[in-house]
Amino acid sequence: MFVNASSTFALYCQECGKIQMHDISHFSIKKTVLELKCSCGHVQARLSRAGARQFKLTIPCVVCQSTHSVFFSFRKLLYTLVDKIYCVKDNFELGYFGARAAIEKTLADQKQECVSLIRETDKDEPEEHIERQHIVLGILNKVHDIAEQGGVYCRCGGDAVEADLLPDCIILECMHCGAYYILAAQTEYDLQSAQTLDSIELAPRRYLVKRIDFD
Repeated sequence: MFVNASSTFALYCQECGKIQMHDISHFSIKKTVLELKCSCGHVQARLSRAGARQFKLTIPCVVCQSTHSVFFSFRKLLYTLVDKIYCVKDNFELGYFGARAAIEKTLADQKQECVSLIRETDKDEPEEHIERQHIVLGILNKVHDIAEQGGVYCRCGGDAVEADLLPDCIILECMHCGAYYILAAQTEYDLQSAQTLDSIELAPRRYLVKRIDFD
């Protein structure tokens, strides 16, 4: 009897933004921690044992700037075709796990659905939408790097800053006074512009409308 004791983790790299496939044998995860690295060299996550029949995936998140611990039973890894890994705070997709063929089909279906939707609405080029995950992660990663150096600050002196993801931008808002800074997040040019920043100062404006829902 043959037992398929392997799973695939497909994770979005929070350094370069691309998705990386990791084929993991359940038997290779013993007492040591297994690092899952992107082709760019960035450590995307760490996989380890959490008891006799459980595994733990530790994955950093630049969206909420915390580290998530996701637990999987041996049975769940064995029988899941495809499921999402996401930031529970902001519901931002971090990757997938399951069978490689099922993950590849899911990604291909999503890409085709995105292309079809864009063609129907006749808006931006499909490539811009498909690559937005890469752009958003790249900008958030840059903001995180600046913040670690003390370069994200508000004129009021408050140090509690929250990031809000909108369809076309990222808003950094001071939780103390409401001052904000808007980063465009749609194109490669927006990503390149963000990479040139070495500091971000939040300043008060007359008004800020984040979402309007007329339904």
